[in-house]
Amino acid sequence: MQSVVKHLAEHYDDESATSPKQEVKGSNKEPSILSDFSACMYEYEDEETFEQAFNSMRTKVSKQTWLDSIYKVREKWAECYMTNVYTLGMRSTQLSESLNSDLKRHFKSDFDIIRFLKHFERVIKYKRNNELHAEFESRKKLPRLKMRTPMLIQASKLYTPIIFEAFQCEYERSMAAYTTPLEDKNEYLVAIGSLDENPTLEKEYKVTGNPTDQTSTCSCGQFNRIGILCAHALKVLDLMNIKSIPEQYILKRWTREARSGIVQDNQGRNIVEDPKLDTMLCYKDMTRKFLNLVHRAASHPRCVLLVNNALDMVSKQVEEEITGFPSAMEPINVPPNDSPPINLLSTASLKKKDIETKTSRRQRNWLDKRRKFAKKGGKEKENGSKVSDNTKYI
Repeated sequence: MQSVVKHLAEHYDDESATSPKQEVKGSNKEPSILSDFSACMYEYEDEETFEQAFNSMRTKVSKQTWLDSIYKVREKWAECYMTNVYTLGMRSTQLSESLNSDLKRHFKSDFDIIRFLKHFERVIKYKRNNELHAEFESRKKLPRLKMRTPMLIQASKLYTPIIFEAFQCEYERSMAAYTTPLEDKNEYLVAIGSLDENPTLEKEYKVTGNPTDQTSTCSCGQFNRIGILCAHALKVLDLMNIKSIPEQYILKRWTREARSGIVQDNQGRNIVEDPKLDTMLCYKDMTRKFLNLVHRAASHPRCVLLVNNALDMVSKQVEEEITGFPSAMEPINVPPNDSPPINLLSTASLKKKDIETKTSRRQRNWLDKRRKFAKKGGKEKENGSKVSDNTKYI
């Protein structure tokens, strides 16, 4: 829509510059043509209706260059041509525009590569904090049930709050649905009615149900696009006495446990959130074991010698595993009666820390010592001057 506003606004600016009367007319036409284009994007579900609305919108614009170019790629932005596209409910470039706005908030055009990466990490951290906050809120708050039915109670425990609100809205619409059975068994025409003073019916859709497989397929294709059952399919499930959501219609990405489990990429490989996490855990575990071993063996000279020999042997074996080439390793035997060398005992023994005696006086720093020398020098000069003065009088 930002591109639409840009091109149509420039068009009306060019027309309004011709005369004041056209400026008044253009100011009224601009919101109307924007609403028409928005209807072509989101509201029309039939291709024929879309073609009629788009042609009528063309008559309102004198320069049709941009509209002609955007019409050639209508399969990428018009909802009537995207009934079988898995969009997850996102419209147009919503994701990219949201990310661009967040990036523009933190970036400037004169950033170097280092500052760019620092600010980019800040944006990523901001996104992850929002995700953690939303997950915390979903686990802390209970959703509001408008009707206590088995299907809504099940959905409230499975879905996240936002997805549950969307599902509950579809469930309410299914309560106002009108069904017409067809000749084939378990096939219906379903239309949603309004509860206003002047009741009206929406467009009818064909729904095919199968009680054995617990499936309900609607021609509107909402589940294929968003992953949430539509009101038409829910109505047919209710007619087949299915009071809970079938498992094949529960997508894990919309549930509270979406972040748990193993996620795989398009090549079937497991995606690890932090590749260095396992390495750090192993490092901490081995460090704790080595520290406890060294603490126990440090006070016993024979244990110190045994630990050193064992570490030498293990280090050579680790290098062989890493490099893949075995090295000639001589076996190390610990003599039973030999005592370790004196220098090893001296290094293994812990040094005793010198305890300084505490006094009530504060230790003098270099500035205090310098001041003391300055005072002594001044006193000596004074004494020397007094002696010289006395010698004069003698």
